[in-house]
Amino acid sequence: MLNKGIILRRSLKNIICVSICASAFPAIAQSSAPDSSEPSDIVVTGVQFKGAATPLKLSVDPASDTALVSSLSSEDIARQSLGVNVDIFRSIPGVQVGDFGQVGMAQGLSLRGWPGANDSSAVAFFLDGKQWNEASGAGANGYLDIAPIIPETIASMTVVKGPFNARYGGNFAQAGSAIATSVDSLDPGVSISGGSYGNLRLLGTYGRKTDTMSYYVAVQGMRDDGYRDNSDQKQLSTFSKLTFDTGSGKLAFSLQTYNIDFSSPGYISVAGVEAGLIKPTAAVAKTDGGKKNLYTLLAKYTGGTEQQGIEVTAYAEHNDRTRFVTLAPLPQQYNVTNREDYGLSVDPHFSFDLMGSEALLAMGASIRYDDIEQTRVPSRNGAPIFGLDPLDVYSYLIADIKQTQYAAYASLSVKPTDWLKITAGGRYDGFDFDVKAQNYVSATNSYIDRAADAYTGHFGFKGGFAIQPIPELTFIGNVGQSVASPDGGRSVPTNPNLSSSVLTTKELGVAFNPWAGRFHIAANYYKTKFTDEVTFVGPIATNQGESKRRGYDIDASAMAVRTDQFTLRLYGNYSYVHGRLQSGSPIPNVAKWVASFGLHGDYKPDANKSDTLLFDIGQQLTGPQPLDAPVTGYSGTSARLTTKLGWQMPDLNNLKIWADGIYYTKGRSDEFGIRFRGQNYAAYLPRFRFHVGASINF
Repeated sequence: MLNKGIILRRSLKNIICVSICASAFPAIAQSSAPDSSEPSDIVVTGVQFKGAATPLKLSVDPASDTALVSSLSSEDIARQSLGVNVDIFRSIPGVQVGDFGQVGMAQGLSLRGWPGANDSSAVAFFLDGKQWNEASGAGANGYLDIAPIIPETIASMTVVKGPFNARYGGNFAQAGSAIATSVDSLDPGVSISGGSYGNLRLLGTYGRKTDTMSYYVAVQGMRDDGYRDNSDQKQLSTFSKLTFDTGSGKLAFSLQTYNIDFSSPGYISVAGVEAGLIKPTAAVAKTDGGKKNLYTLLAKYTGGTEQQGIEVTAYAEHNDRTRFVTLAPLPQQYNVTNREDYGLSVDPHFSFDLMGSEALLAMGASIRYDDIEQTRVPSRNGAPIFGLDPLDVYSYLIADIKQTQYAAYASLSVKPTDWLKITAGGRYDGFDFDVKAQNYVSATNSYIDRAADAYTGHFGFKGGFAIQPIPELTFIGNVGQSVASPDGGRSVPTNPNLSSSVLTTKELGVAFNPWAGRFHIAANYYKTKFTDEVTFVGPIATNQGESKRRGYDIDASAMAVRTDQFTLRLYGNYSYVHGRLQSGSPIPNVAKWVASFGLHGDYKPDANKSDTLLFDIGQQLTGPQPLDAPVTGYSGTSARLTTKLGWQMPDLNNLKIWADGIYYTKGRSDEFGIRFRGQNYAAYLPRFRFHVGASINF
């Protein structure tokens, strides 16, 4: 506790120092000052910017769930300093982000005690209704990579902590759900930015909008040499959207593409770096790296009103990835995955009178089919090794997986009075597997072919309440379940009778929001039980049996100043988690605590003009985390300071100039690490990096 206090005091000192010298860094966004016209039931936001949750509102919008909800607008996202896309989530209180320091792969995203080391697989992420988690993923079951997203195309993102949303709280929603929507229109413009380690990013947008139609295309090109050796990348991303007003609703079509070639520096021995034997910038193998290609076509119809309406979503996606990776001291691995997935969901909702009370019934059904081909074989200097080889024991798998997911849900929300909302519902998730796999058997130095037809399913319940005795005070409570489907590559071939892993969680929370939202404080306590905790022992996914977690979150923010020319919001939050495996050992790669604090401000030199200076300064701290089970080693505390300032001129073609900096004041090897054969391995992050940029509309 003493060490934690010293770290917090030092971090506060760093923020004060940076805020004094911040004139060297300009940023981009619109004002984050709350509008005094916002409703008084803006509660339990858990967000540092302007996003709002309205838990007593009858709506299918997940921001109106009775759970703890954080909502980010496009302006909120633009205010952040992004080293990688997953940094978007750092503004959500209680979220632990682990920058793996690698390129072209998922990063670590976790909350409520779920290990980010599992490639963010415990957060169910949706964009425009399509779930991005990769079932039977090559990296991890539920693998989540949001690198293909172009941040400027995101209109909003809502994070629901826990599995409590009936529509989005299904497969891989153990920690929670993140629901993002894309913007319907973008103005023509160009943005250019660059910074440390050869970073250069170009973004061009072109769009048009009429009374009944809008369309746009966004094209992003980026290159980066990286801080470490062998960490360069080149990527090209596009997002196009065409939207029609049908009179009774909205019909939208979108196409997303993502192509990246990358190198991979790997994880190096922490002891070797500390002893001066290895440079922090060293790479494991110069031939590590790969490429990824992603193409997603999506159609979505949204019709009706908040009282009665329907959403229909259909999509098709191609995703292929090749990667050479060396997890020293193991040999290099050649990993190729080709995926095709297709899906359809239908989600209607109805409002009605239920014995004199307002009621909303939301329901839906979906089907998704994944056709997956996986090849994992040992390799040497970038050349795959096919055929019997002793190295096969570390990674060999050739699999053809056909996986179909069926889901259906219903949720009823009732408001007997203006100060009480009750929600009850359930969800069924079913998984059908047709798997053919070839594995290596070390005892006989031979291959074995396996085939499995398997089906498993689970019905989970969800329920909650929100009570608001006075407009400024809200209590919430929830109980719910979610599932994780079996891994079609690693688990189903050897045990086709596997059932879905089930999470059960309960929570209680309270929020106080006096003075029209100028002050906010919230707290919650939760407990979870999960039937099958999977952790990684080196590269091997290992089922550790049942796990339990309990923890709490506290967050607060205050509008310290609000005038016509100057607004200043202060924020701070702290989250604690106690997680244990069935053996009694702590859960690997879960920080004991996560904390952050900082400020956001806007200043208009002339109250009669719209020109605005924006500044954001924040510190995030991540506590020690065990790196294996049973525990033989821990990482240390990581402290990350960010600052972003900018000048925006709306009357001058919305010209914006900005600069941001990310500085690790402590533990740049501790944000993420692994423990293997008695040693800690990590990817060292740069102590400091910066970006400068400008954008303008035509």
